[in-house]
Amino acid sequence: MDSLIYQDKPRYDIWMKAIMALPLFFVVIAALYLASNEPEAAIGMFGTAALMAAVYWAVFPRKYRILDSKIAIVLGGPFSLNILFDNIETAKAPEGATVGINFASSFSSKNAVQIVRRKGLNVNITPSNRELFLENLDKALSNWRSHSVESA
Repeated sequence: MDSLIYQDKPRYDIWMKAIMALPLFFVVIAALYLASNEPEAAIGMFGTAALMAAVYWAVFPRKYRILDSKIAIVLGGPFSLNILFDNIETAKAPEGATVGINFASSFSSKNAVQIVRRKGLNVNITPSNRELFLENLDKALSNWRSHSVESA
């Protein structure tokens, strides 16, 4: 069982919060359709809002955790993405445009962290405190690598 070393929340900017509010917009539209006696359109809008909310709940990150041997990106409910330390080449502030799996919660790269993996696509996240996240990750990676070399 991995011990928690550091945990941070994602930094959501105003634009991402506006996108997250889209299901509410569809609920309002559905209510207007319902008030104008168009139940089929209202049901469609309510369904769209419910589907969008479910997708958002499942894919938007809740927490970024650094554990003894991995980084865990906690998503909605039981969903998470684990990046094992043996697959991490480096973690850094991204330079320019990046390609990979984006769990970014901000349109600005000011707080972004790019996790460069040995296998698979790179992963981009936006913790609320990039410097503290990278500092704790560097310590955890160094500690894990020194213990991995000793046990090998």
